[in-house]
This record gives sequence, structure tokens and C-alpha cells, in this order.
Amino acid sequence: MVDPPIVPPDSELRRARNLVAELDGVVWEADVATMTFGFISEGVHAILGYTPEEWLADPSFWTDRIHPADRERAIGRFARVASAGGRFDEEYRLRAASGEWIWLRDIGHAIKDAEGTPTLVRGLMIEITGRKALETERAATDDRFRRVVEHLPAIVYLETVEHDPALPGRMLYVSPQVQTILGFSAEEWMADPVAWARQFHPADRGLIRAEYDRIEREGGEFRAEYRMYARDGSLRWMRDTASLVLDDTGSPVFWQGIMFDATAEHTSEARAEEAEERYRNLVEQIPVVVYIDPVDEGPTVYISPQAESIFGYAPQEWYDDPLMWRAIVHPDDRARLDAQPTADAPTTTAYRIFAKDGREVWVHDTSSLIEDDEGRPRYWQGVLVDVTQQVEHEELERALEREKEEAERLRLEDEMKTTFLQAVSHDLRTPLAAILGLALTLERDDVVLGDAERRDLAGRIAQNARKLDALVADFLDLERLNRGLAHPELQPVDMGALVRELVAESGVVGGRRLAIDVAPLSVRADQTMVERIVENLLGNTVKHTPGDSRIWVRLERTDDGVLLVVEDDGPGIPEAEREHIFEAFRQGTASGPGSGVGLALVARFAELHGGRAWVQEREGGGASFRVLLSWEPEVARARVAQPADTESSADNHA
Repeated sequence: MVDPPIVPPDSELRRARNLVAELDGVVWEADVATMTFGFISEGVHAILGYTPEEWLADPSFWTDRIHPADRERAIGRFARVASAGGRFDEEYRLRAASGEWIWLRDIGHAIKDAEGTPTLVRGLMIEITGRKALETERAATDDRFRRVVEHLPAIVYLETVEHDPALPGRMLYVSPQVQTILGFSAEEWMADPVAWARQFHPADRGLIRAEYDRIEREGGEFRAEYRMYARDGSLRWMRDTASLVLDDTGSPVFWQGIMFDATAEHTSEARAEEAEERYRNLVEQIPVVVYIDPVDEGPTVYISPQAESIFGYAPQEWYDDPLMWRAIVHPDDRARLDAQPTADAPTTTAYRIFAKDGREVWVHDTSSLIEDDEGRPRYWQGVLVDVTQQVEHEELERALEREKEEAERLRLEDEMKTTFLQAVSHDLRTPLAAILGLALTLERDDVVLGDAERRDLAGRIAQNARKLDALVADFLDLERLNRGLAHPELQPVDMGALVRELVAESGVVGGRRLAIDVAPLSVRADQTMVERIVENLLGNTVKHTPGDSRIWVRLERTDDGVLLVVEDDGPGIPEAEREHIFEAFRQGTASGPGSGVGLALVARFAELHGGRAWVQEREGGGASFRVLLSWEPEVARARVAQPADTESSADNHA
């Protein structure tokens, strides 16, 4: 017969439950046979956010929530305790209800029956997330500290404090940099108590001893610069700084120090002193003035002695008078210099300075802004170069160049006058000769003429008179254009009707094969100027093409305006001459006598209408003269347009 289990009174059960509930952890109990939890305390809610009911309802609740990296280890340990007994003490992460991972220390043990077989495992889970974070942070800090120490460009060391001040301390720790700086391993220095001290330069031992004596009297840090022999026998300058580390009673425990390799610094200081001396000698010998001025108002910081030989003012005068520079700069240049913005990069400025004897000295001032460590501007450092002779030479060269340009202008003017006179002499004398001959014929008494013959002679006289009138009008128009007196009187003009009428009434195209293709196109233009454009283009085509050449006249609508095209199948215009034939008194090499004014007027009139004139090769051979008149001449003239764009636009519509 088995005795019934002893059940504690209700009061004891309540006290036990209260005790469990008040524990700052999770009390649990698991059945070995089923490997499931039979009890979990209320602490699970405070730590992990789960209710005991949730935990106990799912047999795999605990195993499913163990961190993957910890699962095999934690479950394996639990299984070993459940099968063999013993204690259970593991640290692992468990996923809380919020989804975050909570570090737990789980301490348990197996409960055995009378035969010694484990039946239950009881334990306590305690949250250690904070401790784990501290451990991780401490490990990271230790690792960072070690990496910093062992990557510093210096030797970090710990040295014992010896009771006998005459004896060197023994190295407790030396960082690996001792190998790269002095050629010794850290183990060598720590194994031999005086290994490091043997490397002191004999001349510096007294300095080191004196520094130790000072600390004994006054306290404070050990600071010294001395020389040590490296393994290869070379001397290295070391900058050594150390502090005493004390225990809780205030007694010294060891020295903690750091030794920097200062060899390069000592070498560079010596070289810097040498370089400074060379630089000073150079600065004070070259024929320029070197200066350092403060950014704010104040006296000159430095100016080289050449200031006296170039300007007549000794350096001390500059130091004594903060306004020296402003006083001697030419007034015409001072305002310009004051208005210049502060430049980050070196700048070069030319201006005049009044020397002490009253001379004007031209200088090139090249200066740079010097900033302090925090980026604040402190000084202007610059060089003043006397360029007076160079400026005078350049002025002389400019004067000679102006004289040369004036001489060339006069020569071209003479050539133009000669060309003009030749053109006038031909273009005026030819119709005048015809008029004079025809008039003399009419005047003769011995010549009997019929009415038809008289009308023919009178018509020919009138035709030549009109040629003279057109030529004179061309010259007068060109003169008015050159003086800026010609302004278009814009009004709506039907270009189609006007061109058709001018072609029909033109006497110059009589007998020529001419095709005209014009439609009504209205544009704001000066009708008189448009008439001159059409007449001059037709006259130019007839004058410079054989009598059997064909002529085409057409109008085209473009995005930019109306395009007038006059083409022929004559010899064409060589490409090298196409840009120049629209200049006054310029003619092509194959042209016959003429004034060279007609096409110049065409181009100038086109510009007044916001357009342009050009010539290109006609498809199929010959010349294609084109004049573009803008839809809005005022806007087109005011607009700063790209010539290439205009040409492209016109060509696309041609």
C-alpha cells in the first residue's frame, strides 16, 4: 500500500506561490518523460511578455523561441540533465512577445525519484540582457583600446617602480611598435630588466636622471626627449611621457607611458632652420618686395628690404604707419582695389604706387589669404613686382600698334577710294557716254530721224538716266547707312504682289528666261528698301550671268520670316568669295566692272529687317541668293541670336 502524498496546508501553498510570484525571474518546472513544461511562474509575463497559459498550451513553446545560434546548445544541455541528472546552468537568448531577443541565465537541476531516476527538472530564468550588453561593450572597448594602442605610431609601455632610483624599472608591457621603431621585440625588453635602458645615448642619461629627480621633488608627469640606439645602431630621437599609477592607498604601482619617435621632427626642425635661413637670404636678395599684412586694419607684419630701393620707403616706415599702403596707392586705383572681393585663391592685380620721390611705380601684386587653424582669415602674404618698364614698353607697343592700325586703315581707305573711283568712273561714264552720244545724235541737223527713231533714242536716254539715278541712290543709301541715318518705316507689305510687280516692270531682265513663283505673303517691312533689295538682286544676276542663263524668283514662308530667293544657272560664286561679296566695293574675281555697292545694300537692308542675306550654291549649278526678312523686325534686331542657329534655320527652309 502506497502512502498518499503529503499535501501542505493552503496557507503554506499561498506563501509558496507568493514567494515564487515575487521572485525577480521565471520559476519553471518540466516533466522529464514528456519533455514539456508543467509549470511557469507569472514572472514570464514581466520579462518576456507571455502569459503562463500561452507558454503551457504549446509543448514546443520554449524550443521554438530560442535563438538559432543558441538552440542546439541550450536544448542539448537540458536533455543531458533530464536524462542523467545534475545541474543546468546556461545563458541563451529567447524571443520575447515584442520580437526582441532577451538574454536569460537559466539555472536548474533534476529531481529524482526513489530509484534515482530524474522525473522533473526545476529551474529559474533570470534576465541578463543588460549584463550581456555591458560585457559586449566592454569586450568591444577592450578590443578597440588594444587595436588603438597597437596601431599608434608610438611605443606604449608599463614600467615597474623601483625603490632604488638608480636602477631602471622592469618593463611589464611593451606594445609591438617597439619592433618597427627600434628593431627590438617586446619579449626582449620584458625578458631583460635593463634591456631598454642600455639603449640610451650616454650623453642623455643625465637628462633622464634629472627628470626623475624633479618628479621626486615636485611630482607630476615624466617628460623628456632623448636619443636611443636602435638595433641597427642608428640613433632615434624619442619623446617620452609617463605618469605614475597609484593604488587605493596612494602608493605608486607602475609607470604608464608612451614614447613617440621624434627623429623626423628633429631632423625637419634642423632642416627648417636651414631652409628658413636660405629663404630669408633669397627673399631679401631677389628684386621684388615680399610682404605680410594683417587682414584687419593694422601695421604691416613684414616687408622685405627691397621696399626701400624700389619705393624709397624703409621697412620701419611701413611698420610705424598702418595706413602707409593706402596713402601711397594711386587714387585712381585705390577705389578699384577696395571694391575687389576677397579671393580664396591667389590673385594678381596691377596698380600704381607713388614712390617717395613722386615717381609712379607700376606693380603686379600677387597675394594669397592665410588662414588660422580654424579657417579664419589672418594675413595677406604677397609679392610686389616692379613692372613699370614693362608697362611703359607695352604702352609704347600699343601706341605703335595704333599707328600701324591707323596706317592700315588709311591704306584700305585709299584702296577703297581707288576702287570707288574706278567703279564710279565706269558706272557713271558708261551711261553718261550713252546719254551724251544719243543726245548729240538728236541734236544734229544733218541727221533726219523719224518719229519712231526719235522715241527709241529718247527711251534709251531715259534708260541710261535711270541707271545713273539708281547708282547715285545706291551711293547715297550706303552713306546714310554708314552714318546710321537709315531707319526702316515698317508697314504691312504684300511681298508676293510687290515682287511680281517689280519683276514685271524691271527693264534689266528683258529678254531673259525667267520663272517666278510667288504667293501672297504679308510682312511688316519698309517697301522702298524691299524694292531696292529685289532690284539689286535682279540687276546683279543679269550683270554676272551669260545672256542665255535662266533666272528663278520665288518666295518661301519660314518660321523666322519671309525668304526671298533669286537663283540662276550661271557660273556660280566660288565658296571662298561668298562671305565677302556682300561687303561694300567688294566683287568676285570673275566679276566685270561695277561699283560693288548693290549687294552691300541688300545685306544692310536685310539686317534692318531683322534678317540677313547670303549666297549658296544652287542645286544643279549656279548661284542662289537668299534674303530673309523677319516677321517681327524689331524683336529680331533686339535679340542676341546665335548666327549658326539663324543660318541653320534659313538653310532648312531654303
